[in-house]
Amino acid sequence: MKHACYSLLAAALFLASCGQNTATEQPAAAITPAPEAPVEQPAAPADSAAAPADATATEPTLEVAAPAQTITAAFDFKPVKDADNPSAKRSSAHLLLSGKKPQDIDLGRFNGKPDVVNAEKAKLANFPADMLLGFRAYDANSGVSSDLAVLNVGGHHLRIVQRRVNEEAVTPGQFETAREIPIPAGTAVTVKK
Repeated sequence: MKHACYSLLAAALFLASCGQNTATEQPAAAITPAPEAPVEQPAAPADSAAAPADATATEPTLEVAAPAQTITAAFDFKPVKDADNPSAKRSSAHLLLSGKKPQDIDLGRFNGKPDVVNAEKAKLANFPADMLLGFRAYDANSGVSSDLAVLNVGGHHLRIVQRRVNEEAVTPGQFETAREIPIPAGTAVTVKK
């Protein structure tokens, strides 16, 4: 009988322990931790390199839209006396640049009053096709012309080119660079009419 009591007590304890585990256990879903909320990254500052694609696409267009500045170019001719030959008519030629920093560039002295070359005359006389403005000074006594043209080179400097043309020559001389005048990058140059 003792043995039966022990067996019964052992069975009761076993059932009691099994019942406790069943009663205290929670379903697996209840003890699974909830997924962590995504960690928010701090907002990037406005001047960050990682800007949205559409912001970087429109930014360069705004910067390139307007030229740095606009300058106007024109010739100015003033009569001067020649000390060696007072009866000869000569002119002092100047390139005038108006803009933020006006400039008066002395181009030298030429015979007579130079004739400003328009597009039609420039084509006939083989002036550079991309010239902004140009002139020809002719000396009737020698039959020699002095040609001068101003070119805008890449929007960062003006190039002044000159040549001498003898009316007896079969082909005109070649234009050679006389000087270059720096201008701010991206400057638009217009010609005074």
